[in-house]
Amino acid sequence: MEKNKKMFLTRILYGLFVLSTLVIIFIVYKDIGNDISVNFLLGYSFFAFFMLIYIPVVTIVNARSFKWAQIKVSIVKFISILLLFTAITYGFDYLVRPTEIDLVRNFSTSLGLSFSIAFFDIIFLKEKI
Repeated sequence: MEKNKKMFLTRILYGLFVLSTLVIIFIVYKDIGNDISVNFLLGYSFFAFFMLIYIPVVTIVNARSFKWAQIKVSIVKFISILLLFTAITYGFDYLVRPTEIDLVRNFSTSLGLSFSIAFFDIIFLKEKI
């Protein structure tokens, strides 16, 4: 039962994050500047910071229920996807705009994408058969 509660909470938080991201994109695109939108943007900033902390913590806590072999596969997958995405974004930046290559931006984008792809099953407690 505890596992279902954690998974339900995680899904609710992800849903709220996606929904609020869409609302923020709409607010910024339409250049809405009233008090409600400013407060919503401030709340979204705190929520995004909370999600940046919550996701790795949940991944570490949920990883304890997996076998070491499954975690090892996820770590190898993470490193290989990280290297692949970093090389692709660097190569794309080198071809498209060679004077404005930002390695920190390329690495941070690759890090986030590879983490979410490699550890998706651990975040949502999906047991492998």
